[in-house]
Amino acid sequence: MRKTTLAGAAAAAVAAALAITVAATASTSTRTEHFSFIDTSNNPKSHLYSAIATGAFTAGGTADLSGHGSPSTMHFSDGTITFEAKLPPLKTNGNAKLCLETTTDSGTYTILSGTGAYKGISGTGTSTLDFRAVGPIVNGKCSIPTTVADQNIITASGPVSLAQRVSTRLRRRSLAENRCKRTRSRSPQCAKTVTTR
Repeated sequence: MRKTTLAGAAAAAVAAALAITVAATASTSTRTEHFSFIDTSNNPKSHLYSAIATGAFTAGGTADLSGHGSPSTMHFSDGTITFEAKLPPLKTNGNAKLCLETTTDSGTYTILSGTGAYKGISGTGTSTLDFRAVGPIVNGKCSIPTTVADQNIITASGPVSLAQRVSTRLRRRSLAENRCKRTRSRSPQCAKTVTTR
């Protein structure tokens, strides 16, 4: 009888441990994430932007913002984040005297999925677009759409949910990287932190 009781207690303990493990794995962390995308190419067919994310996690890479109703993807060294953005018709203003064209607008975005370290990520938020282009003045006249300089800046922010285990790992990596940058340390651990990004 005692052996049966001990076996039952052990089984209950294992079941409880498994329940705790599953709960810990399934728990999520929600924090605000800020995204910024910058493109300085004067090629109208270019959709590749520099991308930086800060907040719940810090990452840098590129983003393919093809748009036109298709999902866009951020590419980081440890995974990708796919999202969909919605913008109303763009508001463009031109100044022929200065040969300056500006476009500003705001919209929303929804994170659809993630891979690697961002697997299971979700979230929504708002975005702002600020585009400026300067064209050449030829014989006293503005020659846009030909441009000599373009700047397309998109910022977005909103709450994101990540699996607690993933969120903690990303936050620790971000803290380690910031500490190495702040102290400009050349220790092997800092070198490893930079290398494994």
